[in-house]
Amino acid sequence: MEINNDVGNVDESRDIEEEENDYVDDQWYKLNDDTFHCLKNNAPTITVVCIDLQDDGCFFNSIDWKVDGSCISNNTHLKMLRIYFKGRCLGRPHGQSYILGEQGNELPTKQQLQDFFSCIRRNRSIEWINIRSVYIGEFGGDLIEGLSGHPSLNRLEIGNGRLRSIGCEALGKVLKHPESKLNDLRLPGCDFDDEGLSALCNGLVGLGNNTLKKLDLSGNKFTSIGWRALSTVLQHPNCKLIELGLHHAEINDDGSNILENVSSSLKNLGFTYNKSISKEAWKTFLKSSQSLHLDLVISEIDEDSLTVLIDNIGILKSLDLGENKAITPTIWQSFFNSLQTSGTQLKEFNIRHAKVGNVGATALGSFLRSSAPMLKKLSIDFVSSSRNDSDSISSQGWVSLFSSLQDNTNLNLSSLSLHENKIDDEGLQLLVQMVSSMKSLKFLDLYYNDLVTPTGWQVLSDYLQSNCSLKELYLHSNNINDDTLVEFTNALRNNKSLKYLDVGDSPDDDGHARITQRGWAAVSTLLCNKTSIMDTYNSNHILQDPGDYAYPEDAIPNHLVESLKLNENKDKVEVARQKILRTHFSSDATSKVQEFLDMKLEVIPTAIAWIGRPTVGWVGREVSRLSLMYNLMRRLPDLFDSSAQQKKQSAGKRKHTL
Repeated sequence: MEINNDVGNVDESRDIEEEENDYVDDQWYKLNDDTFHCLKNNAPTITVVCIDLQDDGCFFNSIDWKVDGSCISNNTHLKMLRIYFKGRCLGRPHGQSYILGEQGNELPTKQQLQDFFSCIRRNRSIEWINIRSVYIGEFGGDLIEGLSGHPSLNRLEIGNGRLRSIGCEALGKVLKHPESKLNDLRLPGCDFDDEGLSALCNGLVGLGNNTLKKLDLSGNKFTSIGWRALSTVLQHPNCKLIELGLHHAEINDDGSNILENVSSSLKNLGFTYNKSISKEAWKTFLKSSQSLHLDLVISEIDEDSLTVLIDNIGILKSLDLGENKAITPTIWQSFFNSLQTSGTQLKEFNIRHAKVGNVGATALGSFLRSSAPMLKKLSIDFVSSSRNDSDSISSQGWVSLFSSLQDNTNLNLSSLSLHENKIDDEGLQLLVQMVSSMKSLKFLDLYYNDLVTPTGWQVLSDYLQSNCSLKELYLHSNNINDDTLVEFTNALRNNKSLKYLDVGDSPDDDGHARITQRGWAAVSTLLCNKTSIMDTYNSNHILQDPGDYAYPEDAIPNHLVESLKLNENKDKVEVARQKILRTHFSSDATSKVQEFLDMKLEVIPTAIAWIGRPTVGWVGREVSRLSLMYNLMRRLPDLFDSSAQQKKQSAGKRKHTL
């Protein structure tokens, strides 16, 4: 056995979005004993920490942040803090918000919170703070204001809580600070009103307005007073905003007029789920938005408004036309044909629950084949479920659509969702052939396409074996049985990308689970092959989740859950090492120790060092290295007694001479 630091099956390339990095591939660690210890040691792997202000063990409250706060203030690797409150789960009355700084049993004291935020202020590496599910009152406003001039903070998010005027005023002071680095402020669902928005906008006008590039006000309700205050910011000559989120903001015709004379810097406007805008206002809105890239979800739209969309399609970055049940397949056909001739810059396109029909699907195929080079995310969900067959895409309609896209190099998606449709074996085969050339495809959703048989899923096994780029594959509520799951595990032995494989079970005709312990045993062997040390070493250390499983009598085995949990760690070399230690050396048995005896003498010191090396930044239970070393010394003393080794070698030479 040769042991090195290059585990063949653990390559995990880091995906960095072109426009922003949301730490999607960073490991998120909950604040507990293990994480706290690693923070104190400034472990480089601890970059994102989640802090519950009232968790089951009240761990946050047990820390003297004035004494031990250096784990935060002096840390040089910490990039993000997620601070939240889950009091409802611990008996707090439903709907009662936690006020930051509120006094009560098992709640953090004001002094603890002040000391904790003081640690944050002194830190020079934190770039993103996310505060969730709290009420920001006067005391909380003081804590927020204390973040003014933070040396590295560039993104602040306060969401799903309550943020009144005093909190908005504190944020305004943070924005106005001459040394502010804040360029991304997100306040979704914070339940603040016109007065709060006006206070926030006061901080956005002036010197501070030079730094902020992204602002999200989604889920908050304003009147014309608030919209006028925001319009003042957008028209200010110093405005540097390039993205503005106004999703679910219940914008009416008055609110839609904020785009008049906006700053030329604004490029992206999130405008989804605003149904109170009239059709005439939509037309005016779209015609006045030529310089913007819009994210739109438009329901209750008519044919005339679709025509306006076509005329202005070049400004759209994301378009969701789902739930528009008044649009017929013929109108969809005309719409897709018009898209094909006009050209688009769309990156995301969603037509869930649309009455596309086979005629619309044919036109959609022509559009995708010739006019969608920028498209990255495509969702065609629930388009086969209409009671009227002519409104649905049939199995043959899917075959025709996928056939038209074969050998198409123009379409290179990163996400494809085909949730609950009538794709059959033939359609799946053509779909897999289509996506096989998409080197950037990371997400594929085939939930509830139950016309595909176990035989049909074989083609997907071949696709996985080709080491495709997929990271997430959703196959819930399909005809996935033990045989199919075994095929998938065989295909995934050398796959280096797939993290999530959702094969959540659905019952057969007799109500029995399709996946039994035989299927889960195959997944267990995939993740931790116990046959030999090298088989364990070369196991799959990427897969983290096999999906939801609804049959407790055939629940996922505990040892499989443990392997899945191990795979969540980013350090895949250490994952392999931990699996080897747990599987082969967690007992006193000497059979596996023999493998060390079979090594070449010059390799043994390296192997021993591999056993005993410290684990930096590891979070979770470790197998005792000292115990293993003790057993190795006790049962194989020749390895550690140089005189015994020399006698053994001399005896071997004499025997060879005789």
